[in-house]
Amino acid sequence: MSLSRDEASRTLRDIDSAARRSARAYGYRHASPYLIVWGVVWLIGYGAPWVVPGWHRSAWLPMVIAATGLSFAIGYWTRPRESRNGHKFWLTFVAVYAFVWAQFATMPQIRGPQGIVYAPVLVAFLYTMIGIWTGAIRMAVLGIFVGAAALTGFFYFPKILEPWIAIVGGGGLILGGNWLRTV
Repeated sequence: MSLSRDEASRTLRDIDSAARRSARAYGYRHASPYLIVWGVVWLIGYGAPWVVPGWHRSAWLPMVIAATGLSFAIGYWTRPRESRNGHKFWLTFVAVYAFVWAQFATMPQIRGPQGIVYAPVLVAFLYTMIGIWTGAIRMAVLGIFVGAAALTGFFYFPKILEPWIAIVGGGGLILGGNWLRTV
């Protein structure tokens, strides 16, 4: 039994399409736990000042350090052993942290409501770019949702901006992490 040229071409296209879908699903499942961890950090960090009297914003630093450590652990235990690109992820992570630190160090006006909405908009941008560059449409959708929700809170709900960001940002990341896991 032999295949015609058209049948062989169609079969190769189907194989390529299946491989791309499989790689995308693997990437989604790999990203899922990170989104859930950082969503919990957002819920606590932005929501706690509204429910815990005396909560201080300086509590963000230990939470970020703990979540970063947990993210490194997740990456270490879930990465494929033959992966050669893990260092690129961590170098990118360090570059983004350095960028954010430089922004806050050189632009003191990033305080108050602008400071509150800065991280969600930056994260939304990064998720959208990841989605665009990798073809991970769900990541792009999640990024657009988080960014739009953060800006909606900034412009329309400034009196409840922190709990708004806690719910739509943190909740969005947690739901997004679970959504990515279902692919």
